[in-house]
Amino acid sequence: MGVISRDKDQINCIYASDSDFGKQLEGYLKASGKGILMINLSNSMPTPTQWQELARELGVGINKFLDFSEIQGIEEGSEFDANDYVTILEQNPKAFKGAIIINGDKTEHIKTVTDVLRYFDIDSAGLEKTMHSKAPDIDKSTEDENFV
Repeated sequence: MGVISRDKDQINCIYASDSDFGKQLEGYLKASGKGILMINLSNSMPTPTQWQELARELGVGINKFLDFSEIQGIEEGSEFDANDYVTILEQNPKAFKGAIIINGDKTEHIKTVTDVLRYFDIDSAGLEKTMHSKAPDIDKSTEDENFV
């Protein structure tokens, strides 16, 4: 069992509010109708143990959470251990790439609005068919209809 709280009725979102994506994110999550816990890295930072758990669960290194173009003096090819990457995140929360969404047993690192929609399995507003996939019905369905 991990150290991160998980509830299928609540979405936990770890994000950096400094980015345009971070500013839009809460609105998309509210549309889910679930409780939301927004964890803004500028105000509150997960513990090193929590970062390790998230990285392990997502099958990536903590370095994959970083946008190195936002960090002065460190290049993407630099080699650090996991604790160093946590320290880098603590000192540069704006360098956090995307957001991590946790809902029950489902955890995902998302980087775009499209990823948010895919996370919730949202598709084209629930439309079953479109004009390009089925021809419109132009036949009379009652005797009183007149078509021009």
